[in-house]
Amino acid sequence: MIAALRSELVKLRRRRVLIVTAVTTLIFSIGSAAIVLASASQTTNPAERGLTFAELADAGGGTQVFTTAMSFAGTFLFVVFVGAVAVEFSRGTFRTMLLYEPRRTRLLAGKMAGLLLFAAIVLAAAEVITWVAARLFAPSQDVATGEWVSAEALGDGLTDYASVLYWVTGYALLGMMVAVLVRSVPLALGIGIAWAGPIEHIIQDAWSTSERIFPGLLLEEFVAGGTSEVSASRAFFTVTAYVLIATTIAATSFARRDVTS
Repeated sequence: MIAALRSELVKLRRRRVLIVTAVTTLIFSIGSAAIVLASASQTTNPAERGLTFAELADAGGGTQVFTTAMSFAGTFLFVVFVGAVAVEFSRGTFRTMLLYEPRRTRLLAGKMAGLLLFAAIVLAAAEVITWVAARLFAPSQDVATGEWVSAEALGDGLTDYASVLYWVTGYALLGMMVAVLVRSVPLALGIGIAWAGPIEHIIQDAWSTSERIFPGLLLEEFVAGGTSEVSASRAFFTVTAYVLIATTIAATSFARRDVTS
């Protein structure tokens, strides 16, 4: 597993990957901070995921900007992880890697560990950049930021980071299952975009109970801190169950099915 993790990190440390990731993270962090602050309101609207001025002025307001911004990127992240695994089948690299690491479950676990470690580093950078950008933009919206540098703010920031990292891990492992089962980049991406994007939300409009069942909606509700329909703890435990099932299915399929390309 360690060898597979190191191999994944070697690919992720390539100059092109680092440059694209850095530029994307910078643009997303600054742009989302500006958008979240500009869309802040005086009162909470249950139908929206925006922040209020009172929430922004709290100790955790700075990092809550980051959490709110990330909650809109779920479909993108799901597709990224689906593609990152499915492309290994399309290029035939899994078959080559199995020559060096025949223990398939360890190979898949190492690859995912490498992806998640890289994601954790990027998320930490994104949170810091978003916080700095939000503090610079806050005066234009008359948002007080004095509490953002307190010890309580540090604790809230670590909690928000852990929540987003769990959220990303959920999408990553669900995406891994789709990629391992489908093994085709176009088909896997099509399923990922369709399901994590419009399908769940379309069904949600017609069937409110779907908020308590569909994994994508539950992940959104978790990272948003819960809703009036589903608490954050309920979303956490339900998503955890989904992730454990998805991981088991993916590991079993990868271990037993032939890798022919």
